[in-house]
Amino acid sequence: MPGKELNCSTASSTYFDGIFIASKVRILARFLPLPDEAGLILAVYSEEVLVFSGLKQYFRRVELIQFDFLGLHLQEPMALLFNWVIAGFCFYAFKKLGEFRNEANFYWRLFYLTFGISTVFGGLGHLFFQYTGFPGKYPCWILGCVANGFAAMGMLHFKGISEPKKIAFQLIWIKCVILCSASILTNKFIFVAVDAIVTYIGYTGVYAYILMKRTEKAAFLKNMIIAVVILTPSAFIFGLKINIHQWLNKDDLSHLLMIVTIYYFYRGLKEWGKQNALQAENG
Repeated sequence: MPGKELNCSTASSTYFDGIFIASKVRILARFLPLPDEAGLILAVYSEEVLVFSGLKQYFRRVELIQFDFLGLHLQEPMALLFNWVIAGFCFYAFKKLGEFRNEANFYWRLFYLTFGISTVFGGLGHLFFQYTGFPGKYPCWILGCVANGFAAMGMLHFKGISEPKKIAFQLIWIKCVILCSASILTNKFIFVAVDAIVTYIGYTGVYAYILMKRTEKAAFLKNMIIAVVILTPSAFIFGLKINIHQWLNKDDLSHLLMIVTIYYFYRGLKEWGKQNALQAENG
């Protein structure tokens, strides 16, 4: 099945609306008795309106790639590729982290295993969407939220560093159940994304920073913070629907950032594992 033709009428309309607004702002700046500073601000704003109107629609107007293979009507091959690259690294990290035996690693290995399985289903859900619809994405969404919960649990189990209250463990799974249920009931991925944002920013970002300030033994957590900084733009990419190209849309960009993010998680966990092993040797 060939890809859909681009409909540029909406993009053109919005772009010319931007030109119209920009021209009106210029007229205001020219004829109203405004201070020089205000006039300058209006002039700059008019240019920004014009540029943003064009760029915004450029980023939004790409269509999904659809194609036929072996008589099947498929779509989004790049989503399959990037999801399975994520899955491959997750399974690799799950295996390698098995070399280190500690409580935090137990939950982080579960994170990588669950997230890896989730992204296997995620790629298939994109590819076969015309047959499965949204139910085909449910396994990915559910396992993704569970994986987020394991990541948060891992952050709370760094022995000798993290000393959380019992309610902190309960909140993780309450959040997971509520947001995952909301996604399935509404068929909207946004709730899964919110669950991930809260987990990564709250636990692997803010909480990691607090632990680093508390003790020098938590220096390895700098990798977690770097990971969160790398992943943060994906919230804007997804929210603003920044689609650079058919072969690199908002999902693809977010997946690329996620690959780097889980790599930095892995780096931090390796440091923690080696640090624990050294302490064990020294008694």
